[in-house]
Amino acid sequence: METAKNSNHNTSLMKAKLLLLVSFLFLGEFGFSQSRNASLQVEFSQSRTNFTFEIGKERFQVNRDVLIIDDLRSGFYPVQIFEMRGNRRVLVYDGGINLARNATTFAFFRNGNFEVFGIEPYRIEEPVIIVERPSAMNNAMFQQLKRTVESESFDSSRVELLESTLRNNFFTSHQIKELMTLVSFDSGRLQFAKSAYTRTVDPENYFIVREALSFSSSKTELTNYINSIPTY
Repeated sequence: METAKNSNHNTSLMKAKLLLLVSFLFLGEFGFSQSRNASLQVEFSQSRTNFTFEIGKERFQVNRDVLIIDDLRSGFYPVQIFEMRGNRRVLVYDGGINLARNATTFAFFRNGNFEVFGIEPYRIEEPVIIVERPSAMNNAMFQQLKRTVESESFDSSRVELLESTLRNNFFTSHQIKELMTLVSFDSGRLQFAKSAYTRTVDPENYFIVREALSFSSSKTELTNYINSIPTY
C-alpha cells in the first residue's frame, strides 16, 4: 500500500516538473521575447576574411567589417561563427549572446573571441506638438475696420461693432490697443479689452493694452480678468 502511494506521489511530481518545464519553454518562446525590440552590431577585425554569422536560426554573410542586424527579439541566442577557408566552412566560435531589450548590443569578433563591449538603449523621441497661431487681420482690412467704427456715432454702437468682429477675426495686441482708442469711455474700452483677449495672436504682449485704459481701477480689473482665465 505504501509502495503504491509513493509511486503515485512520484508520478504526480514528475507531471508537475514536466508541466513547469513546458510552461517555462512556452514563456521563453512566446512570453519574454515576443516583440522584436533589439539590435546587434558586430565588428570583425579580420576584414579580408569571409565569415558566416549565425544567430539563433538566422544566417548572415559578413561582407564588411561591421555586421548590423535589426529587428531581433531580446533575450539569449546561440551564436556560431564560421570562417570560409576555400570551399570549407570552419567553425571558429560556438557560444551565445544575450540581447538587451529596447537597445542595440555592440560586440566584436577578434582572434577567435566574441565579446560584448557596449549596450546603447534606443532613443525614444517624444512627439513634438507644433501649435500654429492664427493670423491677425491684415493691415488693409484693419484700416477699413477703423473707418467703419469711426462712422458710428455712439460708444455703445462702436463697442458692439468691435465685439462682433471678434467672432471671425484675430488681432495683435497692438491692434486691440489701437481699436480701444476709438472708444471714448473707459467702461467701453474695458469691456472690449476683456472680450478681445482670447482673440489675440500674441497674448503674451497683452500688457500693452492696459495703456489704453485711463483709470488704474480699470487696469487692475483687466489684469484680474486675464489671470482668472485658465491656461493650458
